[in-house]
Amino acid sequence: MIDYTPLKRKTKVVFVQLGSPEEPTPKALRKFLREFLGDPRVIDINPWKWKIILNCFVLPFRPQKSAEMYKRIWDGSSFPLITNTANFTESVSQELKKIDPDGYVEVNHAFLLSSPYIREVYDSWEEDVKNGVGATKLMVIPMFPQYSESTIASGIDALAKEISKRVNIPTFEVITNFHRTRAFIDNSVAQIDAQIKGLIDKGVKVDRLVMSFHGMQKRRIVNKGDDYYRHCYETFRLIVDRLQQLKPEQILMTFQSRFGSEEWITPYTEDVVQQLINEGNKEIAVYSPSFVADCLETTDELGHELVREAKEWGGNVYPIECLNTNERWCKDFAKYTFTQAEGSAQDKEDLEYRLKAEDYENMPQLVMNDS
Repeated sequence: MIDYTPLKRKTKVVFVQLGSPEEPTPKALRKFLREFLGDPRVIDINPWKWKIILNCFVLPFRPQKSAEMYKRIWDGSSFPLITNTANFTESVSQELKKIDPDGYVEVNHAFLLSSPYIREVYDSWEEDVKNGVGATKLMVIPMFPQYSESTIASGIDALAKEISKRVNIPTFEVITNFHRTRAFIDNSVAQIDAQIKGLIDKGVKVDRLVMSFHGMQKRRIVNKGDDYYRHCYETFRLIVDRLQQLKPEQILMTFQSRFGSEEWITPYTEDVVQQLINEGNKEIAVYSPSFVADCLETTDELGHELVREAKEWGGNVYPIECLNTNERWCKDFAKYTFTQAEGSAQDKEDLEYRLKAEDYENMPQLVMNDS
């Protein structure tokens, strides 16, 4: 029997990540890539042209290569992104119980391309409502610090698609970025400083720090006005200005993970690292502020492939882990989550750092080279 007692005020917060394939096999990667690369937010060219390219040139060949990469980060039952996200959510949940003993906020996680899917979390909410314990508000926090059409907007599309199938829809809110938050910036700074100091204590003189952001087609920034590049620069500026172990002139902003023949945001991470090594900067730390949980791009692309290439060029790359389940990070993000759900307007204003006009004076301007 359905309980019609009015629900207690409660916000259900869902941390959303992309997800991973079911296993590191060509078959699983073909399914994963078909869904991922079939998203018009991810690949935003002519859909009919892309459908031919995807099915005739990408899916017959790329899954085999991708499966080899995923095998290197497979622990036998799961991938880092899945494990890190689940453990992070559990840690935040435990921290929330300390600051929210009355249970006004609950947290869950969902993936766009893995279980638990958004629809599964929505199902659980509907079941809770029937039992009289459901949340009265839904808040979605995509776990990508910087906004981009290909990540955040894709997630919003997935939520909208799910909502279009439902009868009962709660009040809901989507947080589209958190790259300027004190929780993210302060903990990124602490993570970098701690790991740089650890290298120094081992006798490694770190010459440079490369902050490597996930790449994007330059056209999206220049022609479409996507905020991603500005958000990356803001992240870079806020972190650089607070680091203690390195001077600002030792730190560079780069971009990784190109796909296809289009011009992507430059400078490219591997080109910069090779140039630095050729110039005599042999010991290079690398951190990727596009991610809060280690995944293929950090664990394999930076942690394996770039490390191997650097050795071939005569240098060393030291990848700095993502925040993952760092205790301070989980505690601070729990406070951030609670404030977003229950805080006043002023409380929310205090969550973020602010930049001044002069902070943007040195932001490189993107220009299409083929324009």
